[in-house]
Amino acid sequence: MPAPLDINLQEDIVPFSTFRSSLSAFMAKTRETQRPILVTQNGKAASVLMDVACFEALRETHALLADIENAERELSSGQGISHEAFMAEMAERYRP
Repeated sequence: MPAPLDINLQEDIVPFSTFRSSLSAFMAKTRETQRPILVTQNGKAASVLMDVACFEALRETHALLADIENAERELSSGQGISHEAFMAEMAERYRP
């Protein structure tokens, strides 16, 4: 699957009037290509249509990055434990 934000600048940017008249075709295209469609209005970016699977992948990536950011913040403020300490704790806890 392409990255959720891959876009073909020649094919995936459409004016609102074209988008409105061919909505079903553009929905099918996002499912087929896994690329979002950027809809313009008055010559400016207005909205994005993207396949549900790509949207979910984007949400999962965002959640993961937020977790990493939170962990880094905790570690830098002296909270939490290092990766090495965590791995040692898990090895001890789940030793056969």
